[in-house]
Amino acid sequence: MEDSMPSTSDFVKKLYKMLEDQSFQDVVSWGPHGDCFVVKDMNEFTKSILPRMFKHSNFASFVRQLNKYDFHKVKNTDDNTFGEHSWTFRHPDFHADRRDALENIKRKVPASRKSQNAQNAASTTRPMGSSGSTGMPIASGSGSAGGSPGPFYASSGNGYNDYHNQQLQSQVDRLNSSHDELSSHIRSLERNIGNLERNLSGLERNYHEVLVEMVGFQRNMAQQDSVMQGLIEWVLRGGGAAVGEGE
Repeated sequence: MEDSMPSTSDFVKKLYKMLEDQSFQDVVSWGPHGDCFVVKDMNEFTKSILPRMFKHSNFASFVRQLNKYDFHKVKNTDDNTFGEHSWTFRHPDFHADRRDALENIKRKVPASRKSQNAQNAASTTRPMGSSGSTGMPIASGSGSAGGSPGPFYASSGNGYNDYHNQQLQSQVDRLNSSHDELSSHIRSLERNIGNLERNLSGLERNYHEVLVEMVGFQRNMAQQDSVMQGLIEWVLRGGGAAVGEGE
């Protein structure tokens, strides 16, 4: 596919190739009209596709790279079919059926460099000694050229905040889940401890009953021994012979 592509950056080629791969459709795909692309599952995209296609697993870095090529994040609408946590990006020359337009997607020149280039161009074309009313060289470009945010931020200034908020919310959800699991585990331990205490009480009662039975058994044995001893002594004293003679 790359051989048939027009001359463009490796990043744009990989981006287009990624969207043409049908195995990625459940995670990232072209939009319904082919004029944008949608990251449907940010976590799966970060974990599985970024390392495979772009050799890293940093979604924020991927978004910054898109910004460098003048892609805009499209704000989700109420009727968004891909869910509120999906990410949609658009570039006027990035279309599913316009591979020939990929060569128009260029890396943006930093605003500071644009301003410097404009000043250099103005200084080379302005006659020597030309100046404004104050005697200072006339400034080129608007006052906001050097400090205004790029189109990505203009179209979605909260893009990064949304991403970090999602990350924080995900961490909060995981902590809440862990807290619930820990609370459930503690309740289970408390129930087990209660059962153990009841079992221990039962064992103590059984042990006490066994001791009572053993004491009673020993007492009975002692009484029987005493009776037998008395009987033996009576026989030895001649009681048995006397009984025989009487018969």
